[in-house]
Amino acid sequence: MSESAEKTGAHVFSATAAWDPTEKAGDLKAEGSGFSSSFAGAPSLGGRADRTNPEELVLSALLACFVQTWSIFLAKLKLPVDRPVVDGTVGLEADPAGGYRLVGFRLFPHVPADLWRDRRAEVEKTFALAEKYCIVSKVLRGEGRTISVEAKSA
Repeated sequence: MSESAEKTGAHVFSATAAWDPTEKAGDLKAEGSGFSSSFAGAPSLGGRADRTNPEELVLSALLACFVQTWSIFLAKLKLPVDRPVVDGTVGLEADPAGGYRLVGFRLFPHVPADLWRDRRAEVEKTFALAEKYCIVSKVLRGEGRTISVEAKSA
């Protein structure tokens, strides 16, 4: 734990990543949970299709955080979505400073058609609140990156 985290009482999370240059693949393991994953570079960047890639992992972290946070606000506003589901995409483009960068995170929460029709303003409010308070979205905003949230009719 960092000294500043100890002083502030911050939550600290730990994980380990290992890379095998021969296999062009690695393994992730989070401490304190059962999370582990094999990973490699994206196939479009010369990586392997049989492993997840860092870009998918970043998008997955955003989706996990957003759907949890969205669920909180759905409950607070008493909006009937039994099992919140969110699809997502992210773009990868050349970075003017070199290499690549992630841009244009797009989230598509599934919203029942009748709820969208009858209570659209309230649903949109839950989107805005979830995006604002999702811890991962706070990290990902800025430097040319955007996060948009658009309903996906269910």
